[in-house]
Order: sequence, then C-alpha cells, then structure tokens
Amino acid sequence: MRNRHGILAIGNLLADRTLRCSEYPRESLLTMVSEVVNSCGGGCTNVLFDLAKLDPQLPLSLCGKVGRDELGQFILQQAHAHHIDTHQVKITDSDETSFTDVMINKQNGHRTFFHFMGANQCLSVNDFNGLNSQARIAHVAYLLLLPGLEQDDEQFGTTGARALYTLQQQGFRVSLDLISASNTDRYQRWVVPALPYVDYLIINDEEARQLTATSSESTLSYLQQAALLLEKGVRQLVCIHYPQGATVMTREGENATVSAYQVADCDVVSTLGAGDAFCAGMLYGIHQQWSLVDTLRLGCASARFNLFSVSATEGAVSLSELEEFIHQKEFRL
Repeated sequence: MRNRHGILAIGNLLADRTLRCSEYPRESLLTMVSEVVNSCGGGCTNVLFDLAKLDPQLPLSLCGKVGRDELGQFILQQAHAHHIDTHQVKITDSDETSFTDVMINKQNGHRTFFHFMGANQCLSVNDFNGLNSQARIAHVAYLLLLPGLEQDDEQFGTTGARALYTLQQQGFRVSLDLISASNTDRYQRWVVPALPYVDYLIINDEEARQLTATSSESTLSYLQQAALLLEKGVRQLVCIHYPQGATVMTREGENATVSAYQVADCDVVSTLGAGDAFCAGMLYGIHQQWSLVDTLRLGCASARFNLFSVSATEGAVSLSELEEFIHQKEFRL
C-alpha cells in the first residue's frame, strides 16, 4: 500500500436534474419550480468532485458504465473538467445513461428522488476485474442500487461480496457506501455478506439501523452499532453519520465522536449530496492517515458547506477553507 496513492470510485454513474420547488405537492396538485440545475449525481461523481475541489493534487479516477448518449457525454465532460481519470468508464449501447430527477422542497431543503436505473443495471462483477489503477482506496457507491451486485454467488454468497473481494485482491483498500432503503431484508441479504470484504464502511444512521436490524425505538448507541458491524466482518473501521454529528470505531477499539456544524433550517438551500460530501472528507482523512477526530471534523465541515448549494457538489470548498473553518469553530479562544 505504501506505493499506492489516490482514490478510485466505482459504481453508480448518473446525471441529476434538480428542481427547487416552492413545496412538495400532494399527488395531482401543482407546485412552482424556481430553479433547475443539471449536474452529475450519485456517490461516485459526488465524492470525487468534492475531493477534486478539496485537494486538486490527489489522483482521482472513475469507473462505471454510461450510455452512448448526451447524458453519458455530459458525465465524462464534467469528470474531465475536474481532472478525473475516466479511461475505465465503459460506454454501453445496451441502455441509456442513468439519471435522477431530484425535487427539493424550498421550505426545508428536503429531497424527493425519481430514479431511472439505466446503464447502471449493466454493471457486473466482471467490471471489477483487471482495473488499471494504483489508487490506494476503491470507493464503491452505492450498494443496493446496483442490481448486478445483487445476485447469488456460490462461493461468496452474493456477487457484491465477490466484487469487493476482487478489489481487495488487486491491492485496494475498499470503502463502501449504501443507498438508504426501507426494506431491512435487503440489507441482510445483499450487504451483510459483503462486509468481510470492506475496509471502511461509511454510512448514515438509517442505514446503520437497517444493517444492524435494530428497531427505531432501540437504545443502541452509534458506538454499539459500529461495534456490531465490525463483528459482522468490516475489516478496519465503521463510521456512522447523523444529523447531530458522526461516530467512528476501528477494529482495534479506538473510537471518536464529533458534533455536526449546525446550520439554521432557513439557511439550508439543499441537503442533496451532504452524505457524499461527508464521505469525501472521511476518505481524504483516511487516505492521509489523519487522526479519527480530525477526519470526522473534516467530514462534518465538508457536509456543512454542501448545504448552501442546490446541486450535490457546487458547495464544495478547498482544504484550506475547511481547515480554517474548523479551526475557528473548534479552537477559538
């Protein structure tokens, strides 16, 4: 690992059409749209674009599938504009590029998603083989939104588990993020078998609750949930982020918790991409071997700046800006 450097993101590639609405309407009623923004979306480009703004010197690369269409070209062009290597993005003629229509309620920043799976449904275990990359970390986003990784596998239990094992065999440290789903059975069926092939699990509180199969009334702490997930096989660390902050625990038992940098509801433009912005900060701290506390603070600060933009990544700022903000908040006299 000493000679490896940078971060590869593999998984969902899609475009977002984000509409900021006066309110989210009931079915058959009308709402007014005040702003429309076209951008890349999903965990791969969101995380990489945030990292590109955070540290332009960090080598970044993208892997996944797009259609031979205008949206596919848009994703590739935006990645190139962020100086991200796209030579491992495959263009398919069998399906159109995935996209999501995102409706943002102007009153509270809450999001509603209408997703077209498109070319992402073609991503399979084979696409995780033979990657030409010296990246230190391979970040996979999002499990539970990649149907090719939700198949039975005789040896590994699931194709998702086999795909992550394949990444580890190529020398990557594997980071995993999930999509929030309401069905607990899906987490147990498709995610749990993959955990022994995950080095860094970075998820939100709802995903942690589903993955640990704890009820919403459970008094289990985030540290206890992280410990359970480490027992299920996560190799190095589990990080859980939530509206009030974030908690991390390592396999050696080291842990830390920090508070979120709060933003008044009236100042929140959108929460779209906030979880990915947190993940970008976490991955940077992990890659740079920062302390757990400093890594969590960077993730929380990155998420905080994300809240002031309609798109998932336009709120991203540089590392120096994040560090100055954290210093002012944490170390002021």
